[in-house]
Amino acid sequence: MRRRIAWTLLVALALPLSATPARAEAGTTYYVNAESGDDSASGTGEASAWKSLARAGRLALGPGDRLLFKAGQRWSGQLTLQGAGQPGRPALVGSYGTGARPVIDGQGRFDAAMRVSNVHDFVVDGLEVTNHSADTSVYRSGVNLFAKDAGRLENVTLRDLNIHGVNGQGGHSVAAAGLLISIRGNQVPTYFHNLVVEKNEISDIGSYGIIMWSTWSRRNGMTSLYPVETGIQDSEVVTWTPSTGVRIRDNHIHDVTGGGITPMHTKGAVIEGNKVERAVRGRTKTTGGNVGIWWQGNDDIVVQHNEVSHTGFNGPGSDGHGFDNDADNNRSLIQYNYSHDNDGGFFLAVSFAAAPTRDTVVRYNISRNDGYESMAASTATTNTHFHNNTIYATTRVVEVEPPFSGAGKYPLERIVRLYNNAAGVTVRNNVFVNLQGAGFDNKNGIIYDHNLYWGTAQPPTGNDHAAITADPRLAAPGQEAPDSYRPLEGSPVFNGGVSVDADRDYAGVAVPDGAPDLGAFQRDLAPAQVSSSLVPKGHLERVADRDQAGYWESVPKPRLPGVLDLTYDSARAFGAVTLSASRALSHGPTDVDVQTFDGTGWVTRASRRLTWKSDDDSVERQTVRLPGSVTTDRVRLVVKAAGDGRLRINEVALAVPAASEPYRPAPATLVTTTFTTSPSHTVDSLTDGDPSSPWSSVSTGVSLPGEFVVDYGRARHIATVTLHTAWGKGQGITDVSLETWDGSAWMPQVAHHLIDWQESSAKVETSTITLPKPVTTHKLRLTVHRANLQWGNLALYEIVAA
Repeated sequence: MRRRIAWTLLVALALPLSATPARAEAGTTYYVNAESGDDSASGTGEASAWKSLARAGRLALGPGDRLLFKAGQRWSGQLTLQGAGQPGRPALVGSYGTGARPVIDGQGRFDAAMRVSNVHDFVVDGLEVTNHSADTSVYRSGVNLFAKDAGRLENVTLRDLNIHGVNGQGGHSVAAAGLLISIRGNQVPTYFHNLVVEKNEISDIGSYGIIMWSTWSRRNGMTSLYPVETGIQDSEVVTWTPSTGVRIRDNHIHDVTGGGITPMHTKGAVIEGNKVERAVRGRTKTTGGNVGIWWQGNDDIVVQHNEVSHTGFNGPGSDGHGFDNDADNNRSLIQYNYSHDNDGGFFLAVSFAAAPTRDTVVRYNISRNDGYESMAASTATTNTHFHNNTIYATTRVVEVEPPFSGAGKYPLERIVRLYNNAAGVTVRNNVFVNLQGAGFDNKNGIIYDHNLYWGTAQPPTGNDHAAITADPRLAAPGQEAPDSYRPLEGSPVFNGGVSVDADRDYAGVAVPDGAPDLGAFQRDLAPAQVSSSLVPKGHLERVADRDQAGYWESVPKPRLPGVLDLTYDSARAFGAVTLSASRALSHGPTDVDVQTFDGTGWVTRASRRLTWKSDDDSVERQTVRLPGSVTTDRVRLVVKAAGDGRLRINEVALAVPAASEPYRPAPATLVTTTFTTSPSHTVDSLTDGDPSSPWSSVSTGVSLPGEFVVDYGRARHIATVTLHTAWGKGQGITDVSLETWDGSAWMPQVAHHLIDWQESSAKVETSTITLPKPVTTHKLRLTVHRANLQWGNLALYEIVAA
């Protein structure tokens, strides 16, 4: 790992820019002309413009003031900017006239060609900045937005800057960048609020593209701020005080020797719409590495709609990924990104014990032709969740050439890799096209659940709860456009996932309730049409509009029982129904049945009494789990009782429960059945050693008699066979015969063993069939003559021979 601290985190909403009032009081406009200006002039008119950067730098801009440089001209030296506007009346630094951007050229003589210090309500727009020298012994920056012991600094915007040609040692020092945002001091808590960095092009930089950090960063084990690189002693690093409302968006970063974009010490930042190309390239330092976009010491960061490609790699342990959620981050959300041709891989989460990174969600991203390791979680990270990503992994071999320390050839090694003590990793609803046949780590309690694997003769699917091994039928796999990875009609990804907490897919399509599609793209499925026998007071469609905030209410004292019918435009698979309600203690349903339509009538799948806790506007959720999976296009909620007064429901949503434990591989036993198996339950679960994991038939078209054959692959001494099931009164086998195989024919052992199940609950019951005398056999056959088919399906949880 490169030597750095860490950070990361999840959700952040973009905050509105301060809008300039239509009739704001105008400030003073100052002009700078390198050819005809005069520093002894007033500077307040084009004809009385100043000439030098030094004169311009003495100005303290006020509310509504503007400092404008003549287009098409060039200044050598350092520009220092200071001052402050007011909300709605920002100070502005920009250009006037026609032609190319004004150029500020530091000529490599300054640590930053432009320094903007302790400003607020301040905009820098439309300049070109460079800072190049033949001397490559030091690190330099193009623009440095700087603050020290200044308190809260609001509404700063750096926009449409072209920063390029900033050279130095050719590695990655956090003290240097094309655009460096640095906060110092330890006397007055200092941070930016509503900082916007947008639409800039930053290229040909001998360190980072954009980096942001603060000495107000001490928490957990983060007690230092790279003193070797910054010269900042640990005594200056004080209590974490994050910048808020940070938006780094729509920038183009390319050809930099360090990382592309690195925000540190923020809360609720949004990093979106950026394009980062060829980060960690052109290095003159032969050790270490970096990442296209990485972040450290943040809470609730959102990294979305970015494209990162061609990040360099210096061998194992040097990163080289498109994205990295580094140390000391909480609740990071990485979504809707396109990662391709990054030599080290798509994504990495990494930390260290004293500053762990927690609760990372990586969803609805596309990775194409990324190298070495597609998705990785490393030391001291907990709860890293990969879901609904599409990974197209090729046979590309990354070559690192001398003199770099990691010289060698590196094929793709892992699709999912776990380092050291990474814990709480889940991998769900992803599409893995794995042309290399790379491995999937299976340790530390990782959960694989409902993923699709394709591209090798033997995809590594053995540890997935419900693996699909099939061609996902992508539109044009291997091509560059993200839409090339959209599944075509008839793809097995459709309706194949477990429910996840997401609103939209990669392309902005709403994620439906019930089973979502696998991978980054979701079909556009309409919400349910809702009807009811209850007299409504509000809008009934709100019950299924995917918006938890809106609600439907009945008239006061509705006549119960009453029904809500949900009709879908196509069949949906689900195993639970989630009810949401606000003011639920007074108005929530308290006794409900869930029914489905089987083609001829309504069948009750589950019943539950609900106990709500709160009576305010917060939304509570209650889940009614079905005994098995059901596929149908019509669902009915029967409300038999509710709280006092009117009935209120915010949402009725179908759900497919996710696995909460790692898959336990089945023994070397083959189980087959003549019954059609439900898509969400495999027949292998009958001998997996876990009596709580069910096999279930489909819910329609079950034909009796039917059979199960268990082939142990070797001779076994059998005296009894015990059947396990739950919800037996609704779906249990009631009449079964047992035969064993003598090597050439089936031998009858017990005919018509009758079972009277007592439970209609999740409690697992058993029934034991005792053979007339023990036999030695390697196969047994169960013939089911009758079963309880209250919900249309039969189910069996375990077959245990002893």
